[in-house]
Amino acid sequence: MSGEYNICSLVVHLAPARADEAARAVAALPGVEIHGRTADSRLVVTAVDLPDARAFDQIAEIHRTPGVVAASLVYHAFETDESSARSAQTAIQN
Repeated sequence: MSGEYNICSLVVHLAPARADEAARAVAALPGVEIHGRTADSRLVVTAVDLPDARAFDQIAEIHRTPGVVAASLVYHAFETDESSARSAQTAIQN
């Protein structure tokens, strides 16, 4: 796969009463991965472009997810090849 890739990292704040439901919904989105969860209902999430799912669209879907209070973009990278995109995503995880 070649092309252009957006790699985004977000902090997602969840309503405590709906945190489990919202976390499952966020994790089910294509190109979205949860890397951490805090006791006070926050998630560390990445969203990456896939051939049929753009990171921007997944971030908008996160905002619309029931139980999500807010989602804040904390990192964004734009890469032009897959290996650079994978390296950027690995750097976010560490």
